[in-house]
Amino acid sequence: MTRLPNANSVARLKERMQDMFFGDTAAVLQDTVTSLDSYGQPNVTTVTTAIDCSFTDKPNPEVWKNFADITEVSAEIRYTGAPVPVKGNRITLKGRFDGTSYVDQTFEIIDIQDRDVFGYVCALKKVEI
Repeated sequence: MTRLPNANSVARLKERMQDMFFGDTAAVLQDTVTSLDSYGQPNVTTVTTAIDCSFTDKPNPEVWKNFADITEVSAEIRYTGAPVPVKGNRITLKGRFDGTSYVDQTFEIIDIQDRDVFGYVCALKKVEI
């Protein structure tokens, strides 16, 4: 007989994941069209949500070959909880565990793997402005 985990054990597992593996911080930027202006162009509101995460600039291309164009994948991020990532959302790194590279750089989510209790793994491409 298999025993399903209860909600408390799942919540504890998520907390442990965040405490042990997520040494970086970032902000998820989600755009929502709120209305159209007088020219028919969308007015966009951006919601920013802070997250604890794990960021790497050395993603494994084999992991993404069936999900995204691997030539565009320049980084990868993992996190649990809200907000649910959507393709096109942006991620801005706010802090690295080692305090160095990529802080305040922005990436676009180009694909997502939902790992259920273990959160989300997102393929990122660097946003060039």
